Amino acid sequence: MNKRPAWILLLLALACTPHALADNAPIVRVMVTQQAFDPLLPWQKRAPVSRSGFGVAIDESHVLTTEGLVRNNTLIEIQLARSGENIAATVIKADPQVNLALLKITGTAPLKHLKHPEFQDFTPVRSAVEIVQLDETRGIQRGEGQLVKALVDALPDAPFSALQYSVLTDLNVDGEAAAVLYEDKLAGIMLSYSRASRTGKMLPASFIERFIHDAKHEPYHGFASAGFSWKPLVDPTKRTYLGVGSTPGGVQILTCLPGTAAGEVLKANDVIVTWDGFAVDNLGYYDDEHYGRLQFTHLIKGTRRSGDSVTIGIVREGKQQEVSLSLATRDESRDLIPDNVTGAPRGYLVDGGIVIRELTGRMLKAHGGQWQTRVDPRLAHLYLTRQYSPEEQGDRIVLLSAVLPDPINIGYQHLRDQIIEKVNQQPIRNLKDVFRIVQHDGHIKTVSLRSNGVDLVLDQENLDTANARISAQYRLPALRRESD
Repeated sequence: MNKRPAWILLLLALACTPHALADNAPIVRVMVTQQAFDPLLPWQKRAPVSRSGFGVAIDESHVLTTEGLVRNNTLIEIQLARSGENIAATVIKADPQVNLALLKITGTAPLKHLKHPEFQDFTPVRSAVEIVQLDETRGIQRGEGQLVKALVDALPDAPFSALQYSVLTDLNVDGEAAAVLYEDKLAGIMLSYSRASRTGKMLPASFIERFIHDAKHEPYHGFASAGFSWKPLVDPTKRTYLGVGSTPGGVQILTCLPGTAAGEVLKANDVIVTWDGFAVDNLGYYDDEHYGRLQFTHLIKGTRRSGDSVTIGIVREGKQQEVSLSLATRDESRDLIPDNVTGAPRGYLVDGGIVIRELTGRMLKAHGGQWQTRVDPRLAHLYLTRQYSPEEQGDRIVLLSAVLPDPINIGYQHLRDQIIEKVNQQPIRNLKDVFRIVQHDGHIKTVSLRSNGVDLVLDQENLDTANARISAQYRLPALRRESD
């Protein structure tokens, strides 16, 4: 048997793992302490939690990571490879619509020695890639991967979609934002990973490069949105009803958001047959020259910018025509029920133990994965069917969300998640109306609920005393918060 000296075997091992000793890869660990406002008790915060993931050092003082990782942060620290030092960082910009965040390192430039990556414009499906992260010893860990497919899919922990690659890898990815390299360029970052299937989702570098450019140049414009909802148009009877006839493909517009360009140009039941020169089939897909069959929404967020105008071919009442639509950034402040996915503090009012606030998607989803079966079915129906469709801009769903039990509200303690139509006999459209009325009248006198047509009445003579008692008993830091 031919034996080789130990030093030759060592050299062969190093040759097979050329990156084993490299310590200048642009990967860092991001340690975050988070403390979010309680979605059900808006006057208090939840207990702090710690999370960790990764970040990509894009230059001497900036790190790219995911928005979900730094959401509701109270402290962010960066850990370098093979270093015991923790470096403070702050968020410059975080965008849940693409799940990206840009951090700035405080102090001198500790990232100067790292090899800052170039961005890969396009990475073909089936390409072999390298995934880079830090292990538990803060050493650089690399693994092989393959891009299996590309599709427009929902982002983790946010009600938005974007183009993502499915990545099959032999590496146990230990957190968000691990770097994915293709030919030594940044192909994207990992958004999620399943150890059971050994696959993850990667956001491509085309989104990352645009985000970084915009985040560094105020004002931040964000990613494009068209301002309407749609669904596939497969049913031949409905196609005939909408006048599509023999026209192939096409999807049906359901609603247009008030105050957007779509609301001025498009109508419900219009059928989109072409978008920006590409034919749209009856499931909402088009043929992309790079990725193959993709959902046409990629032509909005993935290839266009806010402020761009696109030409759309539609069928309206049986007639084909072309319209021009100006794209804009998605603005949830126009929604009837904002998602408030980031958990920003929302306004509330407590008077006589009655808790009044506006409905958000975060409130509903705080009930867990099966929230649709656990919340009031009327609220779930409103969210699922009318979330984006206020009758007038500025409309919100105002709720009596709970009643804090006290002698002044005996008989009302069982009420919760009830839609309010009037306060002190005056119609309301949002929480601002409630504050305006209370500012004028001094207190809530009556509350009119949609469900039963009966007014709740509070004893004005004892209301101040009751509010002081309720504030102390339930440890409320304030009886109101007007700013969102």
